[in-house]
Amino acid sequence: MYVFTDCRISADARKKLEAYGHTVIPCLPHSALDPAVASHPDMLLFPCESGIFSQSEHQAYAADLPLIPIKQAPARKYPHDVLLNAALIGSYMVCLPDAIANELLHYAKQANLTVLPVKQGYAKCNLCVVSDRAAITEDAAIAAALHSVGIEVLHIQAGGVSLPPYPYGFIGGASGNDGTHVFFCGDLSLHPNGARIASFCEKHGRIAVSLATHPLTDVGSLLFYNKK
Repeated sequence: MYVFTDCRISADARKKLEAYGHTVIPCLPHSALDPAVASHPDMLLFPCESGIFSQSEHQAYAADLPLIPIKQAPARKYPHDVLLNAALIGSYMVCLPDAIANELLHYAKQANLTVLPVKQGYAKCNLCVVSDRAAITEDAAIAAALHSVGIEVLHIQAGGVSLPPYPYGFIGGASGNDGTHVFFCGDLSLHPNGARIASFCEKHGRIAVSLATHPLTDVGSLLFYNKK
C-alpha cells in the first residue's frame, strides 16, 4: 500500500511505515500554500476508489498512480486552501461543501456518498478516521455531525498536537489508517488523551501505532492508497 506523507516527516517515522510494508511517497511543498502546511498531503491530495484527486500542477511525485487533476488552483488564504481537505468515513464525505473542489462533490454523487457538511474547512485535519463507524476529533461541531448519522466519536481535548508555528495542530493531521492500524506521527503516550485514543482504536478493531518518540505532530495526515 502507498502512503502519502509530508516530505518533512522524521526518518524514524518513514522507516517504521516502510517496516509495515508501505511505500512512502513524500509530498513536496506547493508554492501557493502557507509554508507550514504546503507539503501536507491533506492539502494536496484526496485518495479514493476512483484514483487520487490532486492539484493539477503538483503531480510529479505520484506519476505512476491514477491521478485526477482538479481545475481550481489553491490560494494561501482560507478557505481557498482547502480544496481537497475532505474526509471519507463509511458512506459519508465530511467537508465544507462551499470550499472543496467541484470534482470532489461530483465524485461523491457518482459514488453514492452522502456529503456531511461541517463549518470546519480543515475537515480532514480535524478528523482521525478509525473505521467506517468510528472517528476521533477535537472539533465539537464535527463530533455532533458524525453523531447525528450514527458514527461513534471520541471527542478529545485540543492542544495535544504540535504544528509549528501555530499554537497547536489536530489529531487527524497527526494520523492515518491503513485498514488495520491507526498510525500516529509521534508518541501517542505523550498526548493527554493517549490512553483513551489507544483504547478507542482497539475497541473498533484497529491497532494504534506510534511512529516516533516526539510528541504528536500534525503532518497533514498520512493518506493511504491501495493501487488496484
